[in-house]
Amino acid sequence: MTWISKRFDKTIREKGHYQWRFGDRNLELDWNLMVNLFDNHPMNKVGGNVTKMNYTLLQFERRPSAPKQLLNMVEQLKKKFHKNTISLICFGSFGKTAQSFNIHRDTMDVIYMQGLGEVDLSIWKWIGKDGIRLPDNIDHDRDTNVKQVFKKRFKKYDIIWIPRGTYHLIQPVGTRTGFSFGVEGDPDPSTYI
Repeated sequence: MTWISKRFDKTIREKGHYQWRFGDRNLELDWNLMVNLFDNHPMNKVGGNVTKMNYTLLQFERRPSAPKQLLNMVEQLKKKFHKNTISLICFGSFGKTAQSFNIHRDTMDVIYMQGLGEVDLSIWKWIGKDGIRLPDNIDHDRDTNVKQVFKKRFKKYDIIWIPRGTYHLIQPVGTRTGFSFGVEGDPDPSTYI
């Protein structure tokens, strides 16, 4: 059974966001596994902001000890998006005071799957003046040029497709880990899916 929804292709073509739940029960995540992977990830591939109590494990798709089902998901995406490069980043944060990125947009299409813990995920729309170079990052507490158009509390195995260039915000609710599958580079998958 594939983990990609039947409405997925239409969503990509229309450049909309689409949310669904990963239904394969073979993916069993637990904190012991994730903390062990975090503790043993190569230091030159660990990013994030220590003062924000978050971490970013880059090139997670190259890690043989990553959960097998996640690696299988990467392989399925490579077949689906055969004209693009597929990446996998593991994000996480510790504690209720952890912070994530501001509202931002990525240059790649992203499939975000919540692993353990919970986050509030929101999609934002630029409502400022046309014709200016749009910022890549926005402080949602100060900037009035964006409007929230979607918000949901994401729990274990909830998934969302976020087209490249879409402003979004992920706010941790407590200790959490999540996975960002990137559909990188040209062409834009909406042109061939």
